[in-house]
Amino acid sequence: MTTTTSWGQTVYERFKANGITLVAHVPDAALVGLIGACEADPEIEVLQLTREEEGVGILSGAYLGGTRGALLMQSSGLGNCVNALGGLPMAYRIPFLIVITPRGRLSEFNPSQVPAGRAVPKVLDALGIETVVMERADEVATIVDQALYTAFSTSQPVALIASTLLTGGKRA
Repeated sequence: MTTTTSWGQTVYERFKANGITLVAHVPDAALVGLIGACEADPEIEVLQLTREEEGVGILSGAYLGGTRGALLMQSSGLGNCVNALGGLPMAYRIPFLIVITPRGRLSEFNPSQVPAGRAVPKVLDALGIETVVMERADEVATIVDQALYTAFSTSQPVALIASTLLTGGKRA
């Protein structure tokens, strides 16, 4: 079993245990295991997006209708949805989990990904979104459980960054 598959399977299991029934994502190689596990589950609706900010609106509306969800994206997509994240979910306290796989960090081959990848934690902090980095497979279940609890008990989005130490990074 690959590192990507094992951490993704753990996240999927924690989604199930915590009532996540909607997952919106922009495809990303580091998220393949997690997306595949969610797609294989008939109780989880999986929506493939063309842009990350679509997921913010979809998950916000779904929550208002009683559905818990998660948004999966690569770090380069965070820039696409800053305005959407800073608007509806923060102003109206709409919770969901954001799982971000980083570009521009350790094991990166593309120098154009570095500036935006390094900015991800600062951007999330500037928006007031609690952020935790997952680095080791043995901590993923606890972090996902705590993040989901925090999101839905405080009515705010929470972001998890799946470190390249966990995912293996992006090599050419």
